[in-house]
Amino acid sequence: MKPPALRLLGCVGLLVVALASVEARADDTALVRVVSEEAQIHTGPGFGFRVVYRARLGEVLPAIGRASHDHWFRVELPDGTYGWILGDEVFPLDVDLAAAHQGPSVWKRMGSAIFSPSPLLEDDVGFTFSAGVLGGDGMFLFRPAWLLAPHVSLEGTVGETVGNQIDVIYLAGGFNAFLFAASPVTPFVGAAAGGAFGRKKADQYAIQAGNYSMVNVGGGLIVALKKRLTLRGDVRHYVVFDANHTQQIQEYSGALAVYF
Repeated sequence: MKPPALRLLGCVGLLVVALASVEARADDTALVRVVSEEAQIHTGPGFGFRVVYRARLGEVLPAIGRASHDHWFRVELPDGTYGWILGDEVFPLDVDLAAAHQGPSVWKRMGSAIFSPSPLLEDDVGFTFSAGVLGGDGMFLFRPAWLLAPHVSLEGTVGETVGNQIDVIYLAGGFNAFLFAASPVTPFVGAAAGGAFGRKKADQYAIQAGNYSMVNVGGGLIVALKKRLTLRGDVRHYVVFDANHTQQIQEYSGALAVYF
């Protein structure tokens, strides 16, 4: 019969081996490489589910699960969301654990956890909902955009500022030029022209309202985050004028943008 000390030592050794194997399995990452020209990724394991992403030939995706029926893999997409891809369109890859343990730099890991690829590269239409200050008054603007190319978009503006005495409705059309369209943090410059239509409050009778022409120039940043969340900030200079009046005001706004 083994002494108690030897039995205890053996139990400790088995526990260490078990923990090491669990840690190795946790560090192991399953990857799949797309082997078709274009593979559709669906919201569920079947062709009847909506397509949320199109993976190109050679693209590598982390596989985090497998369907209990048929041959589908659940994969993580570059923007942090998930989908299902047909197993016939991918090839499983072996992972070099020694290289994986070295890993990328801490800054690269932080960037991968926070940012997603720029939506300007793949999407065609954008909708931006801005709120902030314009001419010293609170404002809300809706900005639909059509992406002509990753670096250029046509954008409309419709919205309103709410003042103590006069509310002003803004309608405009213009363009934005994106300087680094492939980056998740993309600076841009833009210009627009249109009209500003002032209307006085119902209880204000001495304040003069009117219709004016308007131009604005400026720029800002677009930041693409995980889960298809895109933030935007604008700083613009406006000139509002008619034959007898000219006024210069500034916009400072933040926005939530959605791209399709």
